[in-house]
Amino acid sequence: MNLKANQTWLVAKYKTQARFFEERDLRKVLGEIIDLDANYKIGLIDLEVGLEAILCRYCSQ
Repeated sequence: MNLKANQTWLVAKYKTQARFFEERDLRKVLGEIIDLDANYKIGLIDLEVGLEAILCRYCSQ
């Protein structure tokens, strides 16, 4: 992949953060974000509220 400098930096940051989680936890969060995206697109939930709910769920553990 031909990434720009800022994209390379972001990928490195994401990889560093990902080390603090197990793969199953990352897959679970990703699934929730995918569900949020779908529900937002059909008008079932506000995007900001949904993101805040996901963040609160994982920050309180």
